[in-house]
Amino acid sequence: MSKPRRSQDRQDYYYWKAKKEGYRSRAAYKLIQINKKFRLIKEGDRVLDLGASPGGWSQVAVKFGAEVVAVDLNPMPPIEGVTFVRGDITKNETFRAVREICDEFDVVISDAAPKLTGKWTIDHLISIDLARASYNFAEEFLRYGGNFLVKVFQGEEIEKFYRDVSKNFRFKKMHSPQASRKRSAEIYFIGKGFKKNRGPVG
Repeated sequence: MSKPRRSQDRQDYYYWKAKKEGYRSRAAYKLIQINKKFRLIKEGDRVLDLGASPGGWSQVAVKFGAEVVAVDLNPMPPIEGVTFVRGDITKNETFRAVREICDEFDVVISDAAPKLTGKWTIDHLISIDLARASYNFAEEFLRYGGNFLVKVFQGEEIEKFYRDVSKNFRFKKMHSPQASRKRSAEIYFIGKGFKKNRGPVG
C-alpha cells in the first residue's frame, strides 16, 4: 500500500525547498543546519568537498564565503567559486590531483555514500570504507586546528570508526541534522580542532 499523500509531502519537504531555492540537492540543508549549530565553515575558508556531485554542499560552502575544491567520481556541472576534480576518493591519483590545486584546507567535508545494494551489512561496511577514505584526505590536507565532517551509515563498525577518528580532534560528536530523513541510517561525524601533529604536506 502506498503512503498517504500528506506523508509523502512531508518527507519531500527539503526536496521541494531545494528546487525552490536553487540548490542541487536536498542535502544542502543538512550542511546548512550542521554549520548553523557547529560553525564548521566560515568566510574565507578553503574547503575540500568529497563525494560532491551534484554539488549541493559545494553551493552552500560558496554561499558561506568559502573557496571550494570539489571531488567526485561522477561529473558535476560547474559552480562559480568551485574547482572540480573528477576522481575516486579511494585512489592515490585523486590525492595527487587535489594536491596540484591546494596542499592545505581549513575544512574537509564528505557526503559520499555507496550505491545501495539493499543489503544492510554490505551498505554499512562500504559507507565506513568511504568515511575512512574521506578521513585519509583530512589527515593529508587538513590544517592544524581545522574541521572535518563526514557521513556514515549506522552499524556495527561505527563505534570503532568513531574511536579511530575522534582522537585527533579537540571536539567530536555524532550528529543527525533535521534534514536527514527520519528512516535514514545516516549520521554525521563532526570533528573540530584537528590536532594530529604532522609535518607539512609534501
